[in-house]
Amino acid sequence: MPQGLNKVKRRILTVENTKKITNAMKLISSVKARQIQNGFNARLTFLNDLKEVLNIIGNASYPTSTNPLLKGYKDASKTLYIVVSSSLGLCGSYNYNVIRYFENIFKNDDEVITIGDKIDKEVIKDQNITLYSDFKEVLNNLTMSNCRILQKFILDKFLSGKYKEVVLVYTKYINQIASKVETIKLLPLEFEKNKSMELDSPDFGQNLDLLLDKFVKKYLTSALYIKFYESILSEQSSRRNAMDNADKNAEELVDKLKIEYNKARQTAITQEITEVVSGSVNK
Repeated sequence: MPQGLNKVKRRILTVENTKKITNAMKLISSVKARQIQNGFNARLTFLNDLKEVLNIIGNASYPTSTNPLLKGYKDASKTLYIVVSSSLGLCGSYNYNVIRYFENIFKNDDEVITIGDKIDKEVIKDQNITLYSDFKEVLNNLTMSNCRILQKFILDKFLSGKYKEVVLVYTKYINQIASKVETIKLLPLEFEKNKSMELDSPDFGQNLDLLLDKFVKKYLTSALYIKFYESILSEQSSRRNAMDNADKNAEELVDKLKIEYNKARQTAITQEITEVVSGSVNK
């Protein structure tokens, strides 16, 4: 077999082996995404219910409260970001979108809590940024207990008075083929201000600040857990789509290489026939 044919054949085998890998990764990501999505809607409903309670407590507290959890710190200028990326690659534009979004909102004196390795490696290492990377592996073992530890760290940081706000940067799941990087402000608490609700809100008595402090811990822990969960779902969906595209590209490339191989083989056969015929005529 001519050397050119051998070269094309080796390329076909290489691409077909790559296609087997991308197809396997697509199947694994599909299964993981399906498993995560099965529990996501229930978790999101729970978070929305917590937000309704937050609106009631917030409207009851806000008019007379001086609690920084509601009012913040007027003299603070820094923002504390919690940025969620992945620790693994091969997930399409997932990490690129997070990094690009973060670069557009970050200011020089802001500080960052990194979740996942990619935000560390791609952005933070090249800039003079104060970062906290103790929690970057939390997605590898996502539990309420681990989120509770992070919540305590965030709350202590905010109550130090150095930060005007604490903001979570995560990837919102839209559907199987689409996701979007978004932010939510965790502290000071954001709630829907409603004057009529202030008048009609329940009477919590003198325990309102205590109730607010306890509820904030519950809400922050749940919000972190559910938004991390949503980011993992977005990551797996993005990886599945990336592997699906790679699978299709590999299939198209194999088809082109097979056409190239057949043409080269036909050319080689034609050349051999011509040489045989020419030899017979010369005799």
